[in-house]
Amino acid sequence: MRKGKLMGYSHSSTSPKRWTQKLNPTTRVIFGKPNIIDTEIGIFNRASKSIDTCMTYTRPSLAVSLRPIKDAFLAAKRKGVRLRYITEINHHNFEDCKVLQSIVHELRHLDGVKTNFMISEGEYLAPLVQDKSEAIASEHIYSDMTQIVEHGRCIFDTLWSKSIPAEERIKQILDGVVPRETKIVNNQDEIMKHIIHLSEVSTGLSVVSNNGRIKLTYNSFLELFMKILEKQKRRETKGIRWIMRIEKDSVNVVKKFLRLGVDIRHVKNLAQINFAVSKHGLLATVEEMNGEGTVQNLLASNEGSYIKHFSSMFEQLWKEGIDARYRIKDIEEKVGIAEIEIIRNPVDSIARGWEMVRSARNEVNIMFSSTNALKRQIEMGALPLLKKASETQNVGIRMLLPSSDNSDQLIEQTRSNIPKIDIRTVSTGLETKITIILVDSKKCLILELKDDRQNTSYDAVGLSTYSVSPTIISSYLAVFESFWRQAELFEKMKEVEKLQKDFINMAAHELRNPIQPIIGFSELLYPKIVDQEQRRLLDEVILNARRLERLAKIMLDVNRIENNSLVLTKETVDIGKAVGYIVESYNRKLEENVNKLAVIHDGLKSINATIDKVRITQVICNILDNAVNFTHEGKIRVILKKEEQDGQNFLIIGVRDMGQGIDQEISSKLFTKFASKSDMGTGLGLFISKGIVEAHGGKIWAENNADRGATFSFSLPLKT
Repeated sequence: MRKGKLMGYSHSSTSPKRWTQKLNPTTRVIFGKPNIIDTEIGIFNRASKSIDTCMTYTRPSLAVSLRPIKDAFLAAKRKGVRLRYITEINHHNFEDCKVLQSIVHELRHLDGVKTNFMISEGEYLAPLVQDKSEAIASEHIYSDMTQIVEHGRCIFDTLWSKSIPAEERIKQILDGVVPRETKIVNNQDEIMKHIIHLSEVSTGLSVVSNNGRIKLTYNSFLELFMKILEKQKRRETKGIRWIMRIEKDSVNVVKKFLRLGVDIRHVKNLAQINFAVSKHGLLATVEEMNGEGTVQNLLASNEGSYIKHFSSMFEQLWKEGIDARYRIKDIEEKVGIAEIEIIRNPVDSIARGWEMVRSARNEVNIMFSSTNALKRQIEMGALPLLKKASETQNVGIRMLLPSSDNSDQLIEQTRSNIPKIDIRTVSTGLETKITIILVDSKKCLILELKDDRQNTSYDAVGLSTYSVSPTIISSYLAVFESFWRQAELFEKMKEVEKLQKDFINMAAHELRNPIQPIIGFSELLYPKIVDQEQRRLLDEVILNARRLERLAKIMLDVNRIENNSLVLTKETVDIGKAVGYIVESYNRKLEENVNKLAVIHDGLKSINATIDKVRITQVICNILDNAVNFTHEGKIRVILKKEEQDGQNFLIIGVRDMGQGIDQEISSKLFTKFASKSDMGTGLGLFISKGIVEAHGGKIWAENNADRGATFSFSLPLKT
């Protein structure tokens, strides 16, 4: 394809660019950076109303430093085209973004932007494969189809609504202000950073905890607390106030903290809640590993509303508490004290939860520990109970559920029974080990998950805690509301993801339609053309058409795998012979290789398996293509062997190469999309291979060889 004839426009080197809009809408892939730049400039030239751009944080530099692109922005702006731009503004692109502000009409910031595309009132352009470097990706998809443009517009508007003005973000960076945020932290290093930071910056710290937490603090964080107490002695801080339920086994540690200067009070009806709050932030334990052990999920927030809420909660508890010294005296003198209700029998726990739902008058909020927890309750007959509360008692019901493979099915089942219910899913990263039931902000039941593999709630649930304390209920309600907001964002991101998948599917289908006629007519013309230059050009046309055909097929395969819609056509095949044919084919291609690279067929030469022959051939070829690309000399071995695993026979197919081995940087995500660091291919072959193998009931894996290269293997179940 000649430069300048792409995308329906042409220009000469001696005259201004002249654009000719095609009458029929198209969707196609643009190859080559010069053609992509020309296409982008063409969109700017043809736009009359608006151009919206969404880019990762590395891209603003291109709009600022790449002269043709910058000039196109400015030219469009001069003729009245509205320019909007979304990116992540950080310290790396700070200066470029300040310049970009003067180029576009509106620049906005959005954390973690991972997509690149631009859209006018009638055209769409985006990289086909996301490029992590600052360079322009060499393959872009272009479309002027109304449906695709509208899809892109919907995605951009969704992201725009989530973004903040660039001025606000730039001020944050200049002022060194930490953006206000509330999040669940489940990485141990991040948890430690948050704890250390709050301890270091706080001029006064208010803590609420259980017995185990004060012991853990003394053993692990005493040095941090000592720094606050030393500042208190110099009257630089307000010191530390601590609320807990003091028991016999914590008396000695409490005494040590009292001697250090920590002000401690005892509250008898204190739920299993742990939080620390100062004017600088809030940390609240959502989940612990083992009671007194490491924090697994931590709610961290520096938002004023959360700080105010938990500070108010602390002050109320502080008023209700008694001086720790009096409590210690009572314990040492064996004076009894009322306890909150601990329910040890799972049967009683489940009965209490159902009783709470029956008594509801205003609202029921339920956060399930897992999808299995909801499934077990459905099987026990919980839906009719909730339906009655919703329809007969007019009770509002909100339900939180961790996302999983069968969560959509359970949600559909629940909604069909209870139309008015509001259900949201949270990401698996926010999954907890407790089920929380809150009724009318007056009753709270916390059910500990003992074993999620069990079939009944009676076997799955451990200890439970029931409380009617307003402070305790307020604490858990705050946790529920935090998860609810996280779930809202999660649902919106799923919507954006669906739009992207729909677009890819539509684009792939639209690409396939014109490809076959192009190939067919080109091949018909070929024998009739004598001129060698014309034949060379026709070869280019056929080559690029077949490349488009492969890309469209890859896009459709990815979409089918992600949507679990991959269809297999199985037949009984002598896979040993099939592999032999594949090996022969590759060796014919490699005959001219000066490095004498060869493919060897080792192991079983004949074995039957019930498979989709076309798909399994695709997997083997994908792996062999990788091996050939990364092996310059020597032998690549395709090994077939039979193994028994857990009483099931499997065929193991391995491809052993003599290349550079697997880069440790990508080894953990080798079979994910775009995992490859190579410029060869799309980075989707192994992802598709994984989907095909798993659809057959097998597994795929890879490992570096002890001497040189790597071995990629996959298993296929054999009929017994």
